[in-house]
Amino acid sequence: PRCRRAAAAVLGDIRAVHARPSRAAALWGGSLAFALLHALVLVAVGQAVGLPLAPARVALLYLAASSAAALLPTPGGLGSLDAVLAFALTAAGSPGATAASTVLGYRLLTAWLPLLPGLLVLGVLVRRRAL
Repeated sequence: PRCRRAAAAVLGDIRAVHARPSRAAALWGGSLAFALLHALVLVAVGQAVGLPLAPARVALLYLAASSAAALLPTPGGLGSLDAVLAFALTAAGSPGATAASTVLGYRLLTAWLPLLPGLLVLGVLVRRRAL
């Protein structure tokens, strides 16, 4: 009975989101844009460090690696995505050092660099006693 209620609630939520096409488009479009933009960042970093793989192949490897890393749930994919991505790039023919540099650059741009504006805003909010 509990599982049926939970499943009915989930299905009701899915129907509610998809009943409004703008909400469904925002949901699916945002998910697709997130994956594509992250793949583009990886391609750009790979090009910058001289990764010898085609950009389309790097993007496909990112999608495959992120899908595989989802099986090992870690916050933000930290650790599991990095390992799977480095393995995938190396298995596809990239030198290990280049693959590692690509993954580290990708992680720097997608996880660590975005923290700086957040820290600045936090400092301003603390000084204004908003927090």
